[in-house]
Amino acid sequence: MDKPTADTVAWFERLVPSDPRAEKGQMFGCPCAFVAGNLFFGTFAQTLIARVGEARAAQVQRAGVRIFEPMAGRAWKEYLQFEPGALPDAELAALSHEALEATAQLPAKASKGKRAAK
Repeated sequence: MDKPTADTVAWFERLVPSDPRAEKGQMFGCPCAFVAGNLFFGTFAQTLIARVGEARAAQVQRAGVRIFEPMAGRAWKEYLQFEPGALPDAELAALSHEALEATAQLPAKASKGKRAAK
C-alpha cells in the first residue's frame, strides 16, 4: 500500500472535524481520527475513509465512493472509501461530521496501554 502523499494528508486535515472529541493518530501508518478510541475518519493510500454505518454506506456508494476494503475480500461494511474528486469537499466534510457522530455512539475502546519494554 502506498503511503498518503502530502496532498492527501492536507485533504484529510482540511476535512477532519474540529471537535474536542476527535483525536488524531495513525492506523495502517496513515493519518486518521478517532473518537473514544474508535476510528471514524482517515486516510488510506491516496483516498479518505469514513465510518458512517453499514446502512448509510450502502446508500452513499457511487462512482469514486465505495465500501472500504483494506485487503481484497475483507470489506469493512461500515466504512466508505473516497477517491480524490469523487465528492465536493463540502459534502465530504459533512460526511466526516456524520462519521464522528455515528462513531461516538459506539462503546469506547478499552485502552491497550503501552507495551512493556524488552
